[in-house]
Amino acid sequence: MRAYVIRRLIGLPVMLFLMSLLLFLLLFIRPGNAALAVVGGFNESAREKDFEHQLGLDRPWYVQYFDWAGHAITGDLGKSLKPPRKSVAGQIRERIGNTVEIGLLTISISSLVGIAVGIISAVKRNSWLDYLLRVSTIAGISIPNFWTATLLLTLPAIWWSWTPLAPEFVSFTENPIKNLGIMIWPALVLSISSSAYVARIVRSSMLETLYSDHVRTARAKGLQERVVVIQHVFRNSLITLITVIGLQLGTILGGSVIAEQIFAIPGLGLLTYDAVLTLDYILVLGTVMVFALMFLLINIGVDILYTVVDPRIRY
Repeated sequence: MRAYVIRRLIGLPVMLFLMSLLLFLLLFIRPGNAALAVVGGFNESAREKDFEHQLGLDRPWYVQYFDWAGHAITGDLGKSLKPPRKSVAGQIRERIGNTVEIGLLTISISSLVGIAVGIISAVKRNSWLDYLLRVSTIAGISIPNFWTATLLLTLPAIWWSWTPLAPEFVSFTENPIKNLGIMIWPALVLSISSSAYVARIVRSSMLETLYSDHVRTARAKGLQERVVVIQHVFRNSLITLITVIGLQLGTILGGSVIAEQIFAIPGLGLLTYDAVLTLDYILVLGTVMVFALMFLLINIGVDILYTVVDPRIRY
């Protein structure tokens, strides 16, 4: 197990390098640059060229990339191209906590609701409750998060003159209660599709073992149905469940871009959104690579959890 984890950690830099190179090339071939975004592009060609030279944007792409990569290896992600040119690493440190908080709140809600709905739907198979829950989960997966978030903002404002948007963002360290009151709304929006997906996976995986021979044997021994469902059916579904929750957590962290922009949460998602609009490729590279690193670490953590849930698994 230790050797497997070491191999995965050694492979992280290679995967991050390939991701950053591909992302840089996509950003480089995009029309425009940060200099054009700053000067506005109206009869400012001389000023634009001067600004490009100051930022080093007139250099070949490979020179720009390896200059950034050489500093990134040491932990220096550079400075934002947009004035006043703040440190990218500093901006990430200020905002990463909010994004992680949204991710943890979302995955907690998704796991609790999704597992409960999945178990009920599997146990009550082909009943009216099962049909109702299956329709609800399909709707939850199908409805886009941005549409749900937009309705959550507009409908209460129209009907009751109230909005979940906070007049001013409050961090968790300043006031945990107010902070949770702000963060719970984007977490609820993101958890709708995530919990629906978890519920469908739990239902399908439980149905595979609910009528198997060892479950019938457990019932024949006189065990209570609750014990049979939890210990003999749901436990066998944990491997699949852990995989799905791990993938959902990575998806939620990436999907925070939309939620943070709609609910005005100062996290990595909103920072990435603003950087894309201003063509600040240095800031985009830094934030996206942090997202990529978190996703890769989550995958390693999921693989480790496999051995905890099922000791028979060895790498």
